[in-house]
Amino acid sequence: MTDGGFVDRSSRRRIITGFLVVVDAVAVLAAGGLATIIRFGAQNPDVGFENISDDVTFLQVSVALAAIWLISFALSGLYNLERLAWGLGEFSRLARALAMGVVAFILFTYAIKTSGLSRAWTLVAFSLALVFVFAGRLVVRGALSRLRRRGRFQRRTLVVGCNEEAADLIRALGRRPEQGLKVVGFVMSAQAGQLGLDHCGPLAPLLGDARAVTDIVHRESIDTVIIASTAFDHAVMARMIAQLRGVDVSIHVSSGLFEVLTTRVLVREVAGVPLITVRPVSLSAANLRTKRAFDLAVAGLVLIVGLPGWLFLMAAIKAESPGPVFYRQRRVGKDREPFDMLKFRSMHVDAEARLAELQEHNEATGPLFKMRNDPRVTRVGRFMRKFSIDEFPQLINVIKGEMSLVGPRPPLPNETTLYTDHHWRRMEVPPGLTGLWQVSGRSSLTFDEMIKLDLFYIENWSVGFDLALLLRTVPAVVFARGAY
Repeated sequence: MTDGGFVDRSSRRRIITGFLVVVDAVAVLAAGGLATIIRFGAQNPDVGFENISDDVTFLQVSVALAAIWLISFALSGLYNLERLAWGLGEFSRLARALAMGVVAFILFTYAIKTSGLSRAWTLVAFSLALVFVFAGRLVVRGALSRLRRRGRFQRRTLVVGCNEEAADLIRALGRRPEQGLKVVGFVMSAQAGQLGLDHCGPLAPLLGDARAVTDIVHRESIDTVIIASTAFDHAVMARMIAQLRGVDVSIHVSSGLFEVLTTRVLVREVAGVPLITVRPVSLSAANLRTKRAFDLAVAGLVLIVGLPGWLFLMAAIKAESPGPVFYRQRRVGKDREPFDMLKFRSMHVDAEARLAELQEHNEATGPLFKMRNDPRVTRVGRFMRKFSIDEFPQLINVIKGEMSLVGPRPPLPNETTLYTDHHWRRMEVPPGLTGLWQVSGRSSLTFDEMIKLDLFYIENWSVGFDLALLLRTVPAVVFARGAY
């Protein structure tokens, strides 16, 4: 390992691949053994497995099947770190590789004329292997992410280009160290240098000119090259890729589609030309009805279960500060329609009147107002805000249809006076009790960052996305990440 937590390219491949092979081997062997116990039990005390024939035991069959599965994994590219895509893509490839292994195993047993093979045992072994292998790889992925967040197993990454897209790339990779791509510098196009354009200078070191990208890759021991596609003409970009063809380095070309989830993006070849296809936005009228049904079911359940806690909080609020239990605040909803958003009152009753005198202490950007240690907040209110408990009455807004469980943050009317048409796009859907903005930083986000996250959510909505954000909200609230 070199300074700064970098591991050279070949060593990194060997270490991660080795871990994957060991984890996969343990998983498939455990699946075969457990399938035998489930299907037959330990009837033979000598070997612990029911005989398939006089000479072959299920223990031996489990080892043989495990070996076939590992070979199938390798042939399916599941140990090729450059082709491996973590997540659902990996799960589908695992399922295909396991199915191919089962077919190969059945053909193998026919070839050696082994009798008595249990189809039920094979099905159970396949199902358990799918669960065990994917779970094992989740553990490997989680361990690797933790190491990367601590600065280990980082890949020396070069960004090629120096425009706004390149700067966005550098910032995005800096926010996600668990991806393992550590930007060590950027190179500038000749045109950008002549025009004096330097979007990336404050973010990373300038390592040279794009015309010398191959020399820079060798000199700086670069592992990964990311080319900002909008920074170069097609001919220039094609020439750079050709120059790097014989170099042991990963090459990525940015699409520039920062607001589009990868599940909506397909790469297809048309007339010999690779084209990026972007699927339509998911929030159609029918999907909005699906989202509404999901909101009603979940919000209604949470309201019923949480009623005892509500009653306790209402008593605590009344005991500390005179005034109403609920605070009604005018907000702007879908299609610019105003509504009264409900909260448990966390401030003294004169909070609105004191806002003007505190404007000079505003710590937020854009039209927002945020202030740490706001003197208008009560003790009970501070506790509720820390864990977002004051937001719970918004479930009533969800039931009424004014809000959704997941969506953009509903703005105040005075905040929208500074909105442009671009900003108003975030209100094409009902505002949410939580959203991508909350699980990605909550109060620590800038206004522009919040707008980008809201538009990303709208462009890529699905019920699964809503469910994932709700699940991610739980640790964000419990650990009070980004809350004031």
